[in-house]
Amino acid sequence: MPANASPTRQRLFRAHGPQPPETLFDVGEDLMTEEYLGLREAFEELGASTRLVCVFFTADAENGIHAIHWGDAHLEPDRTFTWPYRERLPVAPAEMG
Repeated sequence: MPANASPTRQRLFRAHGPQPPETLFDVGEDLMTEEYLGLREAFEELGASTRLVCVFFTADAENGIHAIHWGDAHLEPDRTFTWPYRERLPVAPAEMG
């Protein structure tokens, strides 16, 4: 995940990956804005049983999708992913137009 990934995207992976942390988001008092509190409430309503399913693929404009997978991804502190489970999906041949 890029260093400039949105906080929402990072929270989804950290909070709803296969090994969620004990709390969803710990921030200092100085960062608890109204917007933050609203987002926190929305994420907490998802509950611990909510699972995030990730889809990742490789593609290019000329040939379309090369490979596509789905699975559980866990965001590591260094912004890389570990994939405890993943499965490759079939790809339909690109139509020649």
